[in-house]
Amino acid sequence: MEHYFIDKPHTKEDFFEFTETFNGKTFSFKSCDSIFSKDRIDYGTGVLLNAVLKREINGKVLDIGCGYGAIGIVLSSFLDVKVTMTDINQTAVELSKHNVIKNHLKNVKEIYLSNGYENINETFDYIVTNPPIKAGKENLLNILMGAFEHLNKGGKLFFVIKKKHGEDSVRKKLATIYSSVEIIKRDSGYYILECVK
Repeated sequence: MEHYFIDKPHTKEDFFEFTETFNGKTFSFKSCDSIFSKDRIDYGTGVLLNAVLKREINGKVLDIGCGYGAIGIVLSSFLDVKVTMTDINQTAVELSKHNVIKNHLKNVKEIYLSNGYENINETFDYIVTNPPIKAGKENLLNILMGAFEHLNKGGKLFFVIKKKHGEDSVRKKLATIYSSVEIIKRDSGYYILECVK
């Protein structure tokens, strides 16, 4: 399969819909074959969402690398937040727009195309992401280190990473710029990190 962040032409047959119940609420998603975790909220994203929801955050949130919109949609359903969603993949952007409307969400502010932070010209209270590990460590670090410039003072980056994908070395690298880097949840090899600007 081609990597999910590379756009490719689609036919109508590539698209499908599924429902997912998360924390007692049922969501409807349109997805397609080339999107990451195309037919379910993957385990790592679920662990991340549960950890962030326990923080009861509020303010401006960026979901970077939004895919079909699971993170931004779930957070905006449970929290008093204003969500911006971006992705490098135009298909993902269109799916997220569709899914926000389908799930009747009023507090998603914008959804647009951006290669990393290229088209992002504002700052946020929180950035939440399941970063694209398969895109390589350089791209991974670009997203995680780059978040620093797009966070307000005291703002927080939340992300999920597997221990086997270099959690330890990534955490040490992030500690060189963030005022604090903390593991807030461990579950089945998945680590949720909170980085404070």
